[in-house]
Amino acid sequence: MFEREFSSGGIVIRRSGEGIYVLLIKDGYGHWTWPKGHLDKNETPQEAAAREIKEEAGIADLDLLAKVGQTQYFYRLNGALRFKTVHLYLFETREVALKIQKSEIDSGEWLSPRDALERIEYRGSGKLLKKAIDKFSVIKKVL
Repeated sequence: MFEREFSSGGIVIRRSGEGIYVLLIKDGYGHWTWPKGHLDKNETPQEAAAREIKEEAGIADLDLLAKVGQTQYFYRLNGALRFKTVHLYLFETREVALKIQKSEIDSGEWLSPRDALERIEYRGSGKLLKKAIDKFSVIKKVL
């Protein structure tokens, strides 16, 4: 048997005169990804995603644009099998400065969509990131 676990994360995009930029963070395991984390009690997945972005990257000015999807996978924690579902949302911000939560995150950067797609590391993340960038382009009519 296994325990179920739920997390939520957000792909954050900002526009500038030169195009669009995607926020990626380098997590405590040394992998490039988007901000994400566990849901707190009585918190919706959307609220958790926004909270995690604020905690991990210091970005509070967020506009929720769409749900991107979810990913599910098994992993082991202290020898116990766990099944994790991560809900993923697309946000837009006007903030540029990052205030990285050094206790959990190594660093963060704004990257071009192409660079972000090359740098993202977790299995299946590239497809979700591409989907989010495409969705942003359609919603905002930018690319």
